[in-house]
Amino acid sequence: ITSKGNYTAADLTDLEKNFNTTITELGKSAGTAALLKNLAHFQAVYLNKPNDAIALLEETIALPQLPSLAQAECKLELADILLMTGDVWEASLRYSQVEKAFKYDAIGQEAKFRVARISYYTGDFKWALAQLDVLKGATSKLIANDALELSLTITDALANDTNEAPLLIFARADLLAFQNKDDQAIISLDSINKLYPNHALADDILYKKAQIELKHGKFTEAAAYYDTIFTNYSDGILADDALFKLAGLNENQFKNIDKAKELYEELLEKYPASLYVVEARKRFRRLRGDVVN
Repeated sequence: ITSKGNYTAADLTDLEKNFNTTITELGKSAGTAALLKNLAHFQAVYLNKPNDAIALLEETIALPQLPSLAQAECKLELADILLMTGDVWEASLRYSQVEKAFKYDAIGQEAKFRVARISYYTGDFKWALAQLDVLKGATSKLIANDALELSLTITDALANDTNEAPLLIFARADLLAFQNKDDQAIISLDSINKLYPNHALADDILYKKAQIELKHGKFTEAAAYYDTIFTNYSDGILADDALFKLAGLNENQFKNIDKAKELYEELLEKYPASLYVVEARKRFRRLRGDVVN
């Protein structure tokens, strides 16, 4: 329902009722912790019920016989929701608890990334970069890639400009988007272009706008932003990201298979060192009709 982007308020209400009916039938226990966590996420992100979500997660974390990993997953979700409500320091505390308890595990590295991201949100860029540099070697490829992406955003913005003000505004907009305050995020992003024309963050601004449009199921608008990034900033750090996302939209949302193949092939030819090369090659071959394992 939520992935389609064109859901109604009635769809969301019905989904919450289904959650609650199932939980009533199965009960609240360690065995239903994942369901409870998902409901909390749904309440916070889609129903604007963060207080209900926080209460539910705290109840879930306290469940008897809850495995430590499941508890940690609920703590990360709780921290995310606290961050959404603006309780930055409490969120950081919960992330740090998971990081310390699972220092050498993937979930601990994920927690460390989210702590670093808070430092970025709050403008402590040097500390954020120090943490992200460590995470670039994370055992989880996904976490390592996330760390690399955020690190590049920071370093690219500050490479030729010691003025941190544009990046501070961008980080603030990024946090607003995380908090689902998308209108305010867009205003902040637009202010960077007005105050600092042709800044190194220009492509990042377009990319963030595309992410916001995708959140609302506005695929055509998102595609336009990705196309602008690839066209105007083909040498930038986000060009291959934009091209891959644009190809994905053509493949999955627009059902324009020929265009998707063309874009995947272009990515393979122009950005052979891209992190997306393996997946792009796999998708290209599948769309071409090759047998792909």
